[in-house]
Amino acid sequence: MAPSVGFIGVGNMGNPMAGNVLKTGFPMTVFDKNPGAMANLLQAGAQKAASAQEVVERSEIVMTCLPASPDVEALYLEPGGLVERARPGMILIDLSSVLPSTPRKIEPAAKARGVHFLEAPVSGGVSGARAATLAVMVGGDPQVLERARPVLRALGPNIFSVGPVGAGNTVKAINNMMACVNSLAMMEGYVLGVKAGLDPMTIYDVVKASSGGSKALERIPTAIIPRKFEPGFKVQLMNKDLETFNTIAKDLHVPVSFSNVAQRYQQAALAAGLGDQDTSVVLKIIERLAAMD
Repeated sequence: MAPSVGFIGVGNMGNPMAGNVLKTGFPMTVFDKNPGAMANLLQAGAQKAASAQEVVERSEIVMTCLPASPDVEALYLEPGGLVERARPGMILIDLSSVLPSTPRKIEPAAKARGVHFLEAPVSGGVSGARAATLAVMVGGDPQVLERARPVLRALGPNIFSVGPVGAGNTVKAINNMMACVNSLAMMEGYVLGVKAGLDPMTIYDVVKASSGGSKALERIPTAIIPRKFEPGFKVQLMNKDLETFNTIAKDLHVPVSFSNVAQRYQQAALAAGLGDQDTSVVLKIIERLAAMD
């Protein structure tokens, strides 16, 4: 019999992830502070909980997807939180992108109560969450991961056991930093080419067939040319993940440069009121700096 799954936090990313777990056949209980966020999941067969604590009471595996470290630490570690309410043998899985110090605080508290904890940040954005093609970076006991794998497999095919808790959010921060830097390099090249009079699709076709190609290049036909900046991955979230990367770098005394430049672009977009749009909207900042209309 499939284990019962609880899902707390069904916003932009959590909602499609929860939906895919539900489609796979796991009995599900959901909770979000915004009741409207749960509506489609309830229509699809999920059960509604009145609180996060009620989710724990009804579930064998609980998944959480929250905005940042303070939210996660409060949910798990405050009196009456998930760790205190969980039963021995339960598995708690946090899918949030947070500082590595956050799962390192949660795991020992959970372990002391006989509760299993995994961190499992994901990559692929909202489109990947909808398509169930996310990459899942799991930090924690590999044996616990094997128990949870059938549920995580509903999120995407690429599930990586990356080391102890903290390792998952470290590799997630590395991935997002590299993705952001690649994207910004693409956008700077694009703006220069357009200002020089090149056709945008010529830039795309040539670079795609050459050594400068990357996944970031696909934003030219899908987002940049049509000026579609609806959020797949918001500027404010990328800024948070770059802050995580830079914090890790400071803690480890690793000199970094590109991540700092990338974060300055994100902060410029935030200052321009673009924080809720997709990271591709940073193109507008580069265009303004290049005096392009």
